[in-house]
Amino acid sequence: MEYEIEVPKGFLHGVRIALALIVLTGLGFLGHAVSPVGEDGKPQFLTPRLARITAYQREARRWVSNLQNIQADLGGLISNPPGDLLDLDSRANLLYGRLVSLQAEVDSTTVPPTLETLHAEFGEAVGATLEAAMKVAAWISAPTPDNLASAGNALDQASAMLELLVQNPWIQVDP
Repeated sequence: MEYEIEVPKGFLHGVRIALALIVLTGLGFLGHAVSPVGEDGKPQFLTPRLARITAYQREARRWVSNLQNIQADLGGLISNPPGDLLDLDSRANLLYGRLVSLQAEVDSTTVPPTLETLHAEFGEAVGATLEAAMKVAAWISAPTPDNLASAGNALDQASAMLELLVQNPWIQVDP
């Protein structure tokens, strides 16, 4: 025994329209969820070029924050060193490793053409902070006043480079 089910054409047409509306509404919500938001809280529609610049700005802000934290920790090492040499060594090595990772990340980032100069400044700031970390390590291994002064000067120079980056309007970081 066979049964035939007859579905009215209007019903199938209504189901197709309902499915299409559900899909379009879902895509609208997805687009709203992943769209960047402007200062006024409204989503921004970006061209691919503007999307790359926005992504770079987001990364640059994160890099600045990481560099600020690392430089503060390096300053803490030379201003208030604990008495334990192994603790100093492990903290300095941890900071050095974070800097090497940050430098690799900066070097491997795709840069929008209009931000090449800014990117070069980032590379210089990370390199100067890496140099300061090496001088701090030299001071830890040979805690002489000359090594301490050298580490302090290198850290001051790296901090000055970072301060210039913080003031750059492309990055828009509050000091």
